Amino acid sequence: MKHLFLFSFVLLFVSCGNPQPDTDPAINIPVEESAAEIISDIPTPNLTGGINLANQNVCRVNMQSHATSIVIYQAQHGEFPATIEEIGSAICPDGGAYRYVLNGQSWTIDCPSSPSHGSITNGACSW
Repeated sequence: MKHLFLFSFVLLFVSCGNPQPDTDPAINIPVEESAAEIISDIPTPNLTGGINLANQNVCRVNMQSHATSIVIYQAQHGEFPATIEEIGSAICPDGGAYRYVLNGQSWTIDCPSSPSHGSITNGACSW
């Protein structure tokens, strides 16, 4: 027991005079780097890109649903609806109400957002 105490005391005495290590041994990061520098180097995901893509897909599905409703309306009534409100209403998540243009036997549903998510003319998608 006496030797263990003496060994511990010598070990403590010898290690107290050594300079601090260049890195934190637990996480191997240089001591002079701050936490803010370390956090700023971590890449962050691009969340807005995913949200924009989701909004574009929702918009296109809404336009396809409206196009299907126009075709069903025409089959039931023998004519195209005069306004888009006759078949229901939906909005683009980025731009508001869709534009519906009827020109004789030709019709178009257009996305109002900028940049546009596309359009559907007589059932054919632009994307």
